[in-house]
Amino acid sequence: MKFGHIAISVSSLKISGAFYRKYFGMVCAGRFHVKPAGLTIAMLKKNGMCLELFESEKTKRLPAYRRELDSDLRTLGVKHFCFETAGIKRFYEKLKKARVPFAVDMRFFEDGRRYFFIKDPDGILVEIMEPVRGSSVRKSRGSM
Repeated sequence: MKFGHIAISVSSLKISGAFYRKYFGMVCAGRFHVKPAGLTIAMLKKNGMCLELFESEKTKRLPAYRRELDSDLRTLGVKHFCFETAGIKRFYEKLKKARVPFAVDMRFFEDGRRYFFIKDPDGILVEIMEPVRGSSVRKSRGSM
């Protein structure tokens, strides 16, 4: 089994689509309307990843506490999604130069890998991190 896609609600498909295309190289693989629900949906894809964007006629803004990592982590529900890149320093500098809003500046995991968080045009938290060195994510058996 594998993840099929990640879905987020956005205020504007045009603005968010442009953001994810420009900074993450995603391409629109499809766009359709669900008239009874008042939704327009765009599917963005890259390298087997799929990000589904929902634009609604009645979108509610992201609450302030969901825009900050510390308070969001203490609230039940999905927290953020993450892109991995081996070129994290170059990507970090590109986003800083472009004045993309940062939620968390560059930090280090205990194993030395780097990560940071940005905010997309609606304030949704997006993590950028280096991949696990030398292999894929460790397999785990049993309970946490």
